[in-house]
Amino acid sequence: MKITNIQIKNFRNYPDLDLNVTSDMVVLSGPNAVGKTNLLEAVYFASLFKSFRDDAEFIFMKGSNTIELQLTVEREDGELHTVEAYLEKRDKIYANFKIDGVKKKRKEAQGFLNVVIFEPTDVDIFTKAPESRRKYLNMVLSQKNLSYLDNLAAYKRALSQKNRLLQDIRAGKAEQDGLAAWNEQLVDLGTEIIMERKRFINFLNQNISEVYTAISKFHRTVEVIYETLEGDDTAQVRQNFERALARLAERETASGVSLVGPHRDDFNLQSEGLYLAPFSSRGEQRSQILALKILELEYLTRGGDKPVLLLDDVLSELDETRRTFLLKYLQGKFQTFITTTHPLEMAGQHVSLSPSIPNAVEEEEAG
Repeated sequence: MKITNIQIKNFRNYPDLDLNVTSDMVVLSGPNAVGKTNLLEAVYFASLFKSFRDDAEFIFMKGSNTIELQLTVEREDGELHTVEAYLEKRDKIYANFKIDGVKKKRKEAQGFLNVVIFEPTDVDIFTKAPESRRKYLNMVLSQKNLSYLDNLAAYKRALSQKNRLLQDIRAGKAEQDGLAAWNEQLVDLGTEIIMERKRFINFLNQNISEVYTAISKFHRTVEVIYETLEGDDTAQVRQNFERALARLAERETASGVSLVGPHRDDFNLQSEGLYLAPFSSRGEQRSQILALKILELEYLTRGGDKPVLLLDDVLSELDETRRTFLLKYLQGKFQTFITTTHPLEMAGQHVSLSPSIPNAVEEEEAG
């Protein structure tokens, strides 16, 4: 899949942008604070209908209460489609989504266009709190499997209800009898979520050592360790989930929170039984996340259209060896948008962004 046109109104610092995309390699250049990352964020938003940034409440352009996004995409079969998002800020934010002009529910439209984002803070994913790694798993798997997205949303609702009940029980306002129904829901939904995550982790482990070695030129066996409930199949995970809930029942009531389930999961990289993060140089961390992103691209490609890759000021973070490897790997494989503060000498469509009013100016194709 590739993007052929991007239209933006009132998103971040873009009052109005209409950009025809003519290449599989698009280089967005310009000084800081002209909107390079904002443009990538708009593409990302048109895929998952949420931002990858922490300050997402500022996506509305100052002085505006509406946002319009429209992307034209070409699928592998050559067919053109449009993905649209319209947001309006009133007492809260209201959103409408369309595919080819037909109104869709968010979950129906989400992931029609798959994207992989690689931005500088991703290098720190294995030194951040576990929540950031769970967020990463959810982002990848919700694009690949809509039932995963449904299960995740239902699980979060059930978890919230159970936690509220646990707090009422601790305060003497409710009895424990009501926990059984919520635990049953959490086991049903959580088991499916865990099994889907296990399948993704197994996919990563098939090739991560090979890809990491190719990037870093350092021969090391790397393994992704998924820290969750034990079990090789659905029945085993379900049984272990039920046993853990029974074992932790008193502690959950005392603490007022649920202590077991996919909301407590984590994953990390290990080599020869040791976690890599505490012993990895900055360069090694870049190789690790780059290997993860490459396998994410391959995973999202399986059985469907290729995702679009968004590289936000990443090339400046990579040394020449890793930069050369990435660009060689991407050549002819995935449509890629790259942001940079300095023009790059590479084939593709080069777009400069004005420091005053964000206005894409297409330059000549670079050879």
